[in-house]
Amino acid sequence: MFDYEHLDMAEEEPAPKAPSLPEEESAPKAPSLPEEEPAPKAPSLPEEEPAPKAPSLPEEEPAPKAPSLPEEKPRLRGSGDFRTLPRAAWERLHGRFQQASSQIDEQASGLEAKIVKTEKEFRSKVSLTEPDEASLRSLVEDMSLRVASFVTRVDHEEEQRRTVSERRRKATDAVSNASLSFAEFLGRPEPVGGDSSRGLRVARSRTDCGEAIQMVDCDEYLVVVTGEFRLQKGEEELIVREGEGIFLEAGEKVLWKWDHLVQFITIHLPERKGRQGMVDCGVQAPEEKSLWATKLEPGRAKSREELKRGEMGYLKMPAEQESRRSGESVDTTDIKEASESAPSETDVSARAEIANSTSPSGDMNRIKSLSAFEQLVDNTERLRLREEMEERAVDRPARYGARHLNTPVVIVSSEINPWSKTGGLAMVASSYAYEFAIRGHRTMAVSPRYANYEGCKRVGSTKAWLAGQEHELVYYHQRQDFGNGRGCDYVFVDHSCFHRPQGLYGEPTGGEYPDNCFRFSLLCIAAAEAPLVLNLGGSIYGQEVCFIANDWQTGMLPVYLLYKYKRNRTFLKARCMMVLHNLGYQGKYRMSHYPMDRFFGLPDVAAKDLQGEDMHFGEDCINLLGGGVRVADRVLTVSPNYAFEIQTPEGGHGLHTSLREKASRKRVMGILNGISDEWNPLTDPHIVMRFGKDNFEEGKRCCKAELQRQLGLLEDPSLCLIGFCGRLCYQKGIHLIMESLPWLMRDEGNGVNGYVQIALMGKGDMKYESQLRAAEESYRGRVCAFVGFDPIIEHRMMAACDILLMPSQYEPCGLPQMYAQQYATLPVVHETGGLKDSVRGLWSSEHDKKHATGFMFDGFDPNKLKERLYQAMDIFRHKKPLWRQMQMNAIKCDYYWPQAIDEYERNIDQVMEDDPCCW
Repeated sequence: MFDYEHLDMAEEEPAPKAPSLPEEESAPKAPSLPEEEPAPKAPSLPEEEPAPKAPSLPEEEPAPKAPSLPEEKPRLRGSGDFRTLPRAAWERLHGRFQQASSQIDEQASGLEAKIVKTEKEFRSKVSLTEPDEASLRSLVEDMSLRVASFVTRVDHEEEQRRTVSERRRKATDAVSNASLSFAEFLGRPEPVGGDSSRGLRVARSRTDCGEAIQMVDCDEYLVVVTGEFRLQKGEEELIVREGEGIFLEAGEKVLWKWDHLVQFITIHLPERKGRQGMVDCGVQAPEEKSLWATKLEPGRAKSREELKRGEMGYLKMPAEQESRRSGESVDTTDIKEASESAPSETDVSARAEIANSTSPSGDMNRIKSLSAFEQLVDNTERLRLREEMEERAVDRPARYGARHLNTPVVIVSSEINPWSKTGGLAMVASSYAYEFAIRGHRTMAVSPRYANYEGCKRVGSTKAWLAGQEHELVYYHQRQDFGNGRGCDYVFVDHSCFHRPQGLYGEPTGGEYPDNCFRFSLLCIAAAEAPLVLNLGGSIYGQEVCFIANDWQTGMLPVYLLYKYKRNRTFLKARCMMVLHNLGYQGKYRMSHYPMDRFFGLPDVAAKDLQGEDMHFGEDCINLLGGGVRVADRVLTVSPNYAFEIQTPEGGHGLHTSLREKASRKRVMGILNGISDEWNPLTDPHIVMRFGKDNFEEGKRCCKAELQRQLGLLEDPSLCLIGFCGRLCYQKGIHLIMESLPWLMRDEGNGVNGYVQIALMGKGDMKYESQLRAAEESYRGRVCAFVGFDPIIEHRMMAACDILLMPSQYEPCGLPQMYAQQYATLPVVHETGGLKDSVRGLWSSEHDKKHATGFMFDGFDPNKLKERLYQAMDIFRHKKPLWRQMQMNAIKCDYYWPQAIDEYERNIDQVMEDDPCCW
């Protein structure tokens, strides 16, 4: 049928006005018919047969509108209606209307018939032959098969991804549960006169296929993390897969068979007396109950589920051995003992040495979980987490469009996770390497080669003059691809001065190494040479790069760029940004021991930029970080408020004048650090229930109950669970917490004090470690103290605690307070540094409730801390709507790295387009 909607009715059939009644009753003109009937114009007909326009009525007789029914009473221009016309005029008008209407219907029918005929003719002309139809049908079927194959492959990959993720979670949980399962056994009080040796867990890996026969030296429990073991114990054939474990008894002869890659963990158990009380996992249920054990009826062994809910046991170790385990640096203030990733060879060997040692006496320490050896999330999983996070962020502004994506970025750091780590610097450097590469920059990360890192190949070498002689520097390289064709070149500088097994920067009890000035000046020279001499991926990085130097260990990098390279017409278009993670450590040495020319190989004019002051050295002092600050093209700090604080005499540590002068030229900027994508309660594999802003109340309630069971605390949701996770030192404010502890525990009849539980985890000064143990003994079942560090327990604390304490004296950035807010845990923090930037305090319940995410106190004093703690606990106990509102405010915060990298991109654009700072 003809589609009337495609006709242009405005041209074909103009609507006539309602006929007005003339004075002499003149009839309206009759419509005139067209003289010819041109071919009609159909909407989709070929050009050779255009469809004609609809016929117009003759001019002498335009078609009037059909008269309306009497009840509608159509109005004329004057008063009255058709019923007021004389009868003769009415019949004459009506007859003409019917005549015109009949003519229009006839013409329309003719047009419709012609259109149908033309359409049939067109279809006959364009009809396909049978071979053509078969070919077309085959093509469609082939495309359908390809689409179906693609859909199947995508579904398979998605299923594989889920399977790998589930297996990884299963392995991680198995490792953690294995540690908990042996807590009772390892934590038994040592019998008088008994064997004092106690086992530690040891991480191992096998990359070669084959078989091996092993005689088990002592009782141990083996957990497979990746890969698969085939074991033959006597006549029994066993297969131990990922996430599974097996008990091996001393004296057993075991035949091992493994695939191409196996990573596993073993727990070396001490010699046991009497083996009649064995449970199904192969561990004897001890007769004496641990302080943290689930209560059992006499004589009944624990079930597997009860063992999983068991708490961390104790491990005896001399204080000096305990301090050796951290590998701490004297230049780090936020040190975590164990990495969240697989350990380096140095870490494994150190732990193996401790595992084989004996400890005849010493204080009791809570043992560390096996999860300290957890591997990093692989790059595929990491990219998936990022993509999921970007999809969920519906209200986030568009990402910054960088103008210098083609500019390579060279990150220089004295440590980088997972190869070397003493604290937050390694984590931030690792995030830089990942984030800049993901953004599209060609990215290189340069760091010392402290050990023989696996998977790194020698790619080149160079000569460097320092301290009066020439040194050969060897470069080792590992490329990591992050997906979408982007990745980072990790370059490790090898020289004998970096191989120090005691620690990265010094021995734990002996201060820093005396040659640190030489070691890290050598690192800076090597980092400057790397973009010029290393052919990576088929080309060198070249001279037009942006260096990102981190902390005092790389302070000489901008100095060498200015006084050595640019003076010789090299790196003229390069720029260097100096990032300050902690201004309290600056690298100060006697200038008389390190002269400009004979040691550094620099002109004497460089001394004015390296000049420093020190209470011990006086004016005979060079300041490596001071030199970097003065000549870098831009200085960045890890939070905006810290950028302001370091320009004051109190926070500048002697460099405030230089920083203030640089800030006056708009070359100082603060950017709040980001947090890793793994800190997300929606995807966290370590917590008992995942949650988001829609179900955080239920999720936190489940996580809190589980952590209370694990830590041996009373399982009561009405009690306020307060957590602390950090280094045990004065700067972190741990003394404020310990001074406030009796006040917190004492019931003063106000319904607030005394209704709390406290979980403390950290390592550091021995006096604070002793205070933690004493507090646990004094408030048994109400205070849980963990001397050490466990990354999985940290995740669970963030998800379970109601309040997180961070009363730091100063904090350049801080990360735990940002972790906590993502998990709807409200932080109580000192108003300083990055804490002030990342926490919105509740100063007034009425004015701040829509935005507050925590509580801040001013003044580094225990009474100030008590004041804010009481406010927080009172709201938790008695003002639940306000508490939920603050939790919702906190969980909505976005502290992840993409937001921070936007600011770094802006600074790269500005620094590459501005003139050099000192040229």
